[in-house]
Amino acid sequence: MGDAQDCSVAVVGSLNLDLTAEVARAPEEGETVLGRRISTHPGGKGANQAIGAARLARTAIVGAVGNDHAADVVRDAQRAGGVDTRFLYTANVPTGRAIVVVSRDGQNRIIVVPQANSMLDVQQVTAALDELDPSVVLTQLELPAAVTRAAAAWATEHHRRFVLNPSPVAPVDDLILGAADPLVVNELEAAYYAEAANCGGAPDTEIESVVARLLELATTVVVTRGGDDVVVGTQDAVEYIPVPHVTVADTTGAGDHFAGTLAALLGAGEDLFTAARRAASDAAEFVSKPRSER
Repeated sequence: MGDAQDCSVAVVGSLNLDLTAEVARAPEEGETVLGRRISTHPGGKGANQAIGAARLARTAIVGAVGNDHAADVVRDAQRAGGVDTRFLYTANVPTGRAIVVVSRDGQNRIIVVPQANSMLDVQQVTAALDELDPSVVLTQLELPAAVTRAAAAWATEHHRRFVLNPSPVAPVDDLILGAADPLVVNELEAAYYAEAANCGGAPDTEIESVVARLLELATTVVVTRGGDDVVVGTQDAVEYIPVPHVTVADTTGAGDHFAGTLAALLGAGEDLFTAARRAASDAAEFVSKPRSER
């Protein structure tokens, strides 16, 4: 990494150690299935996004890990990915964990236990951003709500781009959503926030209506739709960006890779439509590889 002032993207985000079980199919409620393979990987939405961004831009992560072996694993993975880890704070609780079930078709189900992630505080985040002075701040919803508000407030006050990936879905302050440029969501997340914007009215199912609702909340919107197109909406235009068709090996972390790539390209000065095209292509290549080969 270069000097702090050279930081392009600061990811304020979670770091976990993932326990991944590969199965022929995910179990139904109350059902037990036999797994084919089990493995451990560094993960967390923030960690994944930071590594995705660091391939293209100077990137730092602001987060919390525990005082345990898992912390060494996730910290080393960030450093190996070229991420600045000076602002990883150590908490006196275990590092976050995630339980990931991956089925034969590459789809996944994930349970996240935040642990150290829940200990990151506003003062730590603000101090880190002050020193890093990034062009883009990227965050998610795997950290305390006050931390998300602090990241949005810092970006707004310093006239920096704020990229919000509100996942896992949860109620978010209007001020945070209003700062998002863009708001990056998948189809389920888009429907959730669009319905909130609809004030409890009948839910919209057409993507055009969903994007229109989201643009009432955020400056710009990017909706990812798996193997279908990516929908990019601004106050002036909506564009449908095709996604390359690939054989899917594992979708774990695909949305994070997309968001990190998008943030890096925006930090490099690309316009939103161009950045989304590159991010969609990179994410398609990402899911075509097993996790062990990424």
